[in-house]
Amino acid sequence: MKVRLLAFLLLLAALLSFCACSKDSTFSIRFIDVGQGDAALVECDGHYMLIDGGNVKGGDIVYNVLKEEKGGKGIQHLDILVISHFHKDHIGGLMKILTYASSIDRSIYMEENSNIGDFSELRGRIREYSSQVITKPSVGDKFDLGSATVEVVDAGGEEPNDSLVLLVTYGKTTFLFTGDIEEGAQTRISDKFQKGTDAQFKVDLMKIPHHGAYSYALYRFLGTFMPDYAVISVGERNTYGHPDQRTLDLLDSKTWKPKMYRTDQDGDIFVRSNGKEITVEREK
Repeated sequence: MKVRLLAFLLLLAALLSFCACSKDSTFSIRFIDVGQGDAALVECDGHYMLIDGGNVKGGDIVYNVLKEEKGGKGIQHLDILVISHFHKDHIGGLMKILTYASSIDRSIYMEENSNIGDFSELRGRIREYSSQVITKPSVGDKFDLGSATVEVVDAGGEEPNDSLVLLVTYGKTTFLFTGDIEEGAQTRISDKFQKGTDAQFKVDLMKIPHHGAYSYALYRFLGTFMPDYAVISVGERNTYGHPDQRTLDLLDSKTWKPKMYRTDQDGDIFVRSNGKEITVEREK
């Protein structure tokens, strides 16, 4: 009996030691209002991941966010820098950002998608500041960010807007970052997660693809993940017609009805998780 009790206590201690969400653990996402572009700062247990850096003007905004974080101490070191794809509204601000966040453990992007324009200077700066550069991530690759896990869901590169798609898991809460993926990637990802059935792989929050643009695959894509919260990173009065009214109608339908936030209307969007549930606050 004593042996069994001891074994149980050891097992319990091991489980508690590996609990992703201890009372001292923290997790947050700040979707930064960079206008027409994308930038999100993810924090877990004092470790930081930046996903994209907005357009050139957005670089100043992200720069100031990094400088003001940690109670004004600033974030000069990033554990992970992710470039979803090499379009100017996602990487235009990175040169400015990297004058402050000049130390990076790991940078991740798709090399095959980096031939859109001349970004050799940016790639050189990233290599200079990064301990490790992963230019060909594979689907299924996982990276630790504190006690959170970052998984590569898709790493396509055949279509112009194909992006790195990431699933961030903290405790029992999940967050899907979709870059600018369009119909092809949305279909590919839905096929993977549904596996030929109508099963859902529910996430708590999804960054809606491509600033709220519409595709014919979006209905099924949303149905695959059924997010409780949806974030659209988009510029006010942009010239692209983002977000598309058809996308807004989908998100407002009786089928989905996630709580929706938009950077053009809400400013920065602050997400926090305790590992079981999330809360969302907006700047405006």
